[in-house]
Amino acid sequence: MKFDTKQGGLLTLFKPYQAQLLEHIWELNKDDRQGINSGQAHKFLLDSPDKKSRASVIFFLNDLVDDDILDYVERTGKGGHHRVYFPKMSREEFAVFVKDTITKKLEEVFPDD
Repeated sequence: MKFDTKQGGLLTLFKPYQAQLLEHIWELNKDDRQGINSGQAHKFLLDSPDKKSRASVIFFLNDLVDDDILDYVERTGKGGHHRVYFPKMSREEFAVFVKDTITKKLEEVFPDD
């Protein structure tokens, strides 16, 4: 995540297609746990004016896993093993996570001496 103070909402942290996809994943999981694979994520973004390659979508989803925002399970299918992604936290929990992460980093960079 990169913090862009010139933007608002999730665009402060993500590119437009990334914010749109993350909102979509949270919406899918509003009532019950529902995973999304890279193909479904890419297909969702095809209707977006800010289309990206499937590789870009996969890199973003894996970055969210590395940042502890998403989790995944391995499933077998056509072509081998595939990741199915799930949110580790709700949108509200994500807001707290971001606030805590930024606050801790600022305290590290600017300690009270």
